[in-house]
Amino acid sequence: VDQIEVLKGGASALYGPGAVAGVINVISKKPTRSQGSLYGTFENRDGDPYRNIGGYGSLVSSDGEASLSLFAQYEAQDPRDLNGDGFTELVDRQMGTGGFLGRYQLSAATAVAANYQYTDESRRGGNRLDFPSFLANISEEINTEFHRGAISLSHFIDETTQVEAIYGFAQIDRETFYGGLGEVETDPAAPGFDPGALAEAIETSRTQFGSTDDQLQYAELRSLTTSGAHSLSFAAQYRVESVTDINENAVGDALNTLVDDEFDNFGLLAQDEWTLSEYARLLLGFRADWSSEVEDPILSPRIGLWLSPNSEWVFRANVSTGFRAPEVFNEDIHIDTLGAQPIRVVNDPGLSEETSISYSLGFDYDPQWRDNLFAMDGQIYLTELDDAFFLGDIGETAQGDLFQVRSNAGESNFRGAELTTTLRPSQALQLSLSTAYVDASFADAQVVFEDDGVVLATSRYLKTPRWTGVAQAAYAAPGNIDAFIALRYTGSMQVLNNNLGTLTETESFTEIDLTATKHFERFYGTANLDITLGIRNLLDEFQSDLEVGAGRDSDYVYGPRLPRTAFLSFQLDI
Repeated sequence: VDQIEVLKGGASALYGPGAVAGVINVISKKPTRSQGSLYGTFENRDGDPYRNIGGYGSLVSSDGEASLSLFAQYEAQDPRDLNGDGFTELVDRQMGTGGFLGRYQLSAATAVAANYQYTDESRRGGNRLDFPSFLANISEEINTEFHRGAISLSHFIDETTQVEAIYGFAQIDRETFYGGLGEVETDPAAPGFDPGALAEAIETSRTQFGSTDDQLQYAELRSLTTSGAHSLSFAAQYRVESVTDINENAVGDALNTLVDDEFDNFGLLAQDEWTLSEYARLLLGFRADWSSEVEDPILSPRIGLWLSPNSEWVFRANVSTGFRAPEVFNEDIHIDTLGAQPIRVVNDPGLSEETSISYSLGFDYDPQWRDNLFAMDGQIYLTELDDAFFLGDIGETAQGDLFQVRSNAGESNFRGAELTTTLRPSQALQLSLSTAYVDASFADAQVVFEDDGVVLATSRYLKTPRWTGVAQAAYAAPGNIDAFIALRYTGSMQVLNNNLGTLTETESFTEIDLTATKHFERFYGTANLDITLGIRNLLDEFQSDLEVGAGRDSDYVYGPRLPRTAFLSFQLDI
């Protein structure tokens, strides 16, 4: 990875539909020499293992005009029952992935690049893991094949103008099971065993399989031109996606087509990065989108200002917009369960697009004294959503199927502030403290639960803590050893329990992570080896009220993802 680029706030002017909260771009490094690396991580999660091993290598031609990078990775996680009720909180998971990235310089002005990645992942959670899913009291089983790739051609027309054509695709083939027998006794020797009730539950459970096919294609033509103080970008982008989701039985017979939809979006954008002076830059952007799911074109402007009165201070101001079209979202098909019944998400027939406008002010302060002893950066922001998407309370059809409707909830606001301070008392020691506050709420309270006369409503976004923070210390000790400690704070949040019909304010969590890395330089010649020992979540801060039994609400999960975890990792660079 060469760099990670984070764009906060509405970014639709560049990226189109869906970029309401921002975009994270992971930019790969262009290899300059032939090299390779092997790495691995082995964890003990309170007695249960996790393994992650992989490697990558790059071949670069002698003239540097061609390169090929190959990579592969394998992960395996054993299931973990954290509260001893016989049902997993951490699923049994295996994942393998591999692919390549190739670049070739056709001429001094023209280059071509291509990449492809294949991922095969299987997950199984619930109980009775040695039995087929439909014979478990509750089971979530997901087997996914994921293909994705792209090819691009870039050409410099002259010293000031570059054009680039890009084609990308992604295809997901997923086989799933959500559901199970429910709270039916499966042991013939147990009190209360009812063979008739078990047979009826099996008949229902055999119909809870699914098959999903999601295909996406993307094409873009863009140009970058430098003209005096202006850096101009123009682009045309087209995206088309088709989603089919079929309910099947245990032998693969189709029972019902749940989703069969295709949608597309065409967008045009223009952007100007205008250097007003060495102290100031102005960014102006504009985009128009034509979505198959929206009647009228959607316009997304943005404006940004960068000021640096001296070498120590940088100020940023930004106003940007974004939108999400009322499409079928892939994550809707990865569903929750309640009492061994799947909960399906459907869009309201009158669902309108969600639009946003974001305002932000930020600064960087980096005084050039005492070897960069001190640095600080911060930001305040406000994002206003119109016709915000909202998943309401769980309903039930006449046939007993559970569902949630995505509808428009009117206005919603995200207000927040972030501040990071870094201290470097010496070349060997670096300290940092980051804190963030966010108030995410709807203008009007939304009903999140309604059953048997009990109605629960809140204006706050669920599972969204107002306060978070990270404190870190990194120390380069003698003997080529790097020591690291981090404290991660997650504040309390509102969480809904659909089983109990309660809306509660959770506890807060403070996780402590410790690591120590030993560097072996020129290991067996020119290789470099790093070995790391560490422990995550030292105090075992974890949710104390996990759901139990087959009637659990699978969405009642919050706080740290993993319990106390010890690990050993290595990386060998050749």
